[in-house]
Amino acid sequence: MKLNPPEAPLYGECLLTVQLSEEECAEGEEDVEFYLLFSGTTQRHLTTTLRVSHVTLQAVCPAHNRGETVQVKLCQARPGGAIDLVAEEHFQFVQDLALDMAHFLVRAAAHKGGLRGAMLLDECQIPLQECERLDETLTLALKHLPLPKGWSVLGTDITTQLNTERGPHDTLLHFAARQGLRRVALFLLQQPGGRDALRFTNKQGHTPAQLAQKRGHSRLQHLLTDFENSSCSEEKPSRRCFPGGRALIHHPVLNTYTLTVDSDPGAPPPDLRADVEELQRLIGSHCREKVS
Repeated sequence: MKLNPPEAPLYGECLLTVQLSEEECAEGEEDVEFYLLFSGTTQRHLTTTLRVSHVTLQAVCPAHNRGETVQVKLCQARPGGAIDLVAEEHFQFVQDLALDMAHFLVRAAAHKGGLRGAMLLDECQIPLQECERLDETLTLALKHLPLPKGWSVLGTDITTQLNTERGPHDTLLHFAARQGLRRVALFLLQQPGGRDALRFTNKQGHTPAQLAQKRGHSRLQHLLTDFENSSCSEEKPSRRCFPGGRALIHHPVLNTYTLTVDSDPGAPPPDLRADVEELQRLIGSHCREKVS
């Protein structure tokens, strides 16, 4: 088994291709299902795969809770409940620039003038393709981070109402508008303080929508304007949490699923069959809910 790529950022969500050798293929068995089990120090992930050919599988890489090298096992589930180990490989989760930037932005939002460092991007002529890539990866990184209790896009503490008299300043939504980061802006609009930030002006007197218009980001300007004038509800989360540190994540791009389980260091090896059966049960429940 060969994994491509051999590493991924902590927030995952990249396309993972699994190349099998002829010996590892389940030739002539259409009902065989392949699963990937990622085993880390304090977290494991069992993910379904899409069979592209008899020697190629695809999956969406799960998000992980720490940078480390993990063991990946390819397993096949046969009709009747038999589960066999097919192959093993190692895979690395790393903290990349997008995650570093997400950490910085979340912290900087709470401090007056904290986003000044992020404005250095204005001095860089970032190519359009790179801006789109930054928009995608930064959004994934922000979604991966646990936001501090009481955190707000405005930089205020919604639990204590601190810093409500800071006066005009750049918010994270202004940052997204200035750089044309449409996905980042949509994520921020769905966070505490996101809608209020639409009407907030910076020191130059610009709202995020006005700033996007000034910078020539027309699609983003329309998004901000339409969102302010609508009653848009939050998008349904793709992650569902359950007791015992367990979560089900749906990956629409391949229509695959991941069961993520938190565990203690040094815990006994997981019962693979029990994890597969739980994942199958949760997938069935999710599919029935979509139909109803």
